Amino acid sequence: MKQLVRRVIDKGGKILIEDMPTPGMNDDQVLISTHYSLISSGTELGTINKTPLELVKQTVEDPWMRQAVKNLVFSGNIRETFDTMKNELYLYRLIGYSGTGVVLDKGSRIRDVAVGDRVAFAAQGHAEQVSAYANHVVKVPDRVDMADASFVTVGAIALQGIRRSECRIGEWVVIYGLGLVGQMAARLALAAGARVVGIDVSASRAELAAEAGIRHTINAREEDPVQAVLRITGGKGADRTVVCAVSQDPSIANNAMKMTRKQGRVVFIGVVKMDLERMPFFLNELDIVFSRAYGPGSYDDSYEKGRTTYPYAYVRWDEKRNLSEVLRLMEDGRLQVGPLIDAILPLEEAQTAIDRIRSGQMKSVAMLLSYPQNTTIAPTISCKTRPKTSEKQRIEVGVIGVGNFTRNVHVPHISRNAAFRLRALCSATGMTAASAAQLYPADYITTDYREVLKDPDIDMVLIATRHDLHARIAVEAARAGKHIFMEKPVAMTMEEWEQVRDAVTQTGVHFMVGYNRRYSEIAGKAKGHVARQPIFMRYTVNIRHLPDSHWTLDEVEGGGRLLGEADHFFDLMNYFADAMPVDVQAMSLPVNGDTKAGLFNFMVQIRYENQTMGQLLYTSFGGPSVPRERLELFCGDKQVDIVDFKTLRVDGKVRWASGGMGHANELGVFGEQIKGKRPTGDPAEMLAASWISLQANHELKYRCWNHQLE
Repeated sequence: MKQLVRRVIDKGGKILIEDMPTPGMNDDQVLISTHYSLISSGTELGTINKTPLELVKQTVEDPWMRQAVKNLVFSGNIRETFDTMKNELYLYRLIGYSGTGVVLDKGSRIRDVAVGDRVAFAAQGHAEQVSAYANHVVKVPDRVDMADASFVTVGAIALQGIRRSECRIGEWVVIYGLGLVGQMAARLALAAGARVVGIDVSASRAELAAEAGIRHTINAREEDPVQAVLRITGGKGADRTVVCAVSQDPSIANNAMKMTRKQGRVVFIGVVKMDLERMPFFLNELDIVFSRAYGPGSYDDSYEKGRTTYPYAYVRWDEKRNLSEVLRLMEDGRLQVGPLIDAILPLEEAQTAIDRIRSGQMKSVAMLLSYPQNTTIAPTISCKTRPKTSEKQRIEVGVIGVGNFTRNVHVPHISRNAAFRLRALCSATGMTAASAAQLYPADYITTDYREVLKDPDIDMVLIATRHDLHARIAVEAARAGKHIFMEKPVAMTMEEWEQVRDAVTQTGVHFMVGYNRRYSEIAGKAKGHVARQPIFMRYTVNIRHLPDSHWTLDEVEGGGRLLGEADHFFDLMNYFADAMPVDVQAMSLPVNGDTKAGLFNFMVQIRYENQTMGQLLYTSFGGPSVPRERLELFCGDKQVDIVDFKTLRVDGKVRWASGGMGHANELGVFGEQIKGKRPTGDPAEMLAASWISLQANHELKYRCWNHQLE
């Protein structure tokens, strides 16, 4: 299928139409053959118009990306830093978020749509086929044209803004900015019984609003918008002012306040510069509110992925209900969007559509893309990067899950290691796999991991999906006879852990978990200084505070940092202990009543068979000047410190300073094990760290439960 994408390296205004596999679909998703999609002249064009320099700046200014780059740079691994930056430049970025189509397939938990239904969808890009979550899919009524229904997401954004304004019948509502969202907002306010005033700097947009029944329009280039609103409202001012403009002009926000009556309300949907004057707010006792996306549920991962809904009685208008209401208003004839359509062009002419919007010469405000009826479900497509070879001296690898870390670290290392050959890349939507294939040649990309497992040419799989899928895929891979390299965690429950253990033990496949730290050079050198047993270990991990919305804290997908990351630190302590753990104790600390903070503020103590003891202190309390990781080893009369895998101190003296955390080395070791050049790894040793995490997690839940009983 074809999909529209954008890359950082492409000049401003340039888009690509690329071949992609049919996107994957889980139990909460709907697979749709797209009929129409709407190009948002504000949000999308703002991204498309950015120059490569602006996009690089935007990427670097992102706190997550900046921290990742900082960690890599200070780790001393220049190669991995370069790979990360290069991959970000080539990464395909999704464009688009509103469209219509027909249901091709649906997940087992989908109840309100059936195969063959006409539907509208949100939060999916311009593509021949999309896989949308349940709460972003609504049926299109029979009397609503599919082209009109493609406005559903922009309509819901405007509708949520009007709801936030709390306008009532007969009130004066100013719509400041008559672009696509503004036109929709003006029509919705009119449908709600308000007296609407539209403001824009474009005469044609003002005329378009007037044609829809907006009796009062103001050209802000020709007259003072504040005085004009006061004149129209008899000197009283607007009851509600809804700002839909996108601008860096600070006068828009201040004008909105000045044109609003005392104790009125100003709503911001558009993004404008907020250099606000205090006195208009103070003197008029104005309420200022913001409208976010298309209703409650936005940015709530559990809601947006269809795992939860909001009770009707308490959240009357969530995202999905707003989407449905937009279509109902269209069905009743109270919301007409046909005049907003400037042209409908086929996907192949998307660049023409973008250029026409950028030129500012459109007669109206919206451009639609149309699609052929692609009903062929093809989760796998061949890459054009290289032909298949018959060489079998190398280990053929299938990568399942191509997120940031895998794309920036594992895939480059696999491609550079002569022991491996990259055969397949698998990701849920296909986009990240296709992005990686631009730089690291593979035979094919797929959105279905089962295609990788049934490929007879693949010897080894690298599993790096979201955490909740690790165990299931590992068990299936073992039964398919594939050697397994998997990222942590091994499992989210003890039952899953036992299933993985049994599968790799019974099948005899080579098995490794990505505990890279034990393969770092600095860990090897440190071990030479702590040959005596027992050892006392203290491992301090200092991370920054994570927002509640971070996926690793999600109960289903991430499981918290204890299950999702702490394995790394337990495994390194296991490496130095040279013994199996026998006892685990754990405590967590809620912060200021924030129970989620306990998911990344905890302490775990481990006792081993040989009486060695280890303690992990994992916290977000440390400041930026504190090392991210510090492992202290006490053995006899020696003290050995590893600080951020850059410095090794023995009895306070620096013995070695270097970067590198062992990512390349661990893959090299695994390759040698598969080829029989190194003793096979012991699955029990690889599984021990995950066992500690699961035991500690159980201990925390048990303590919390007992505390509640008390």
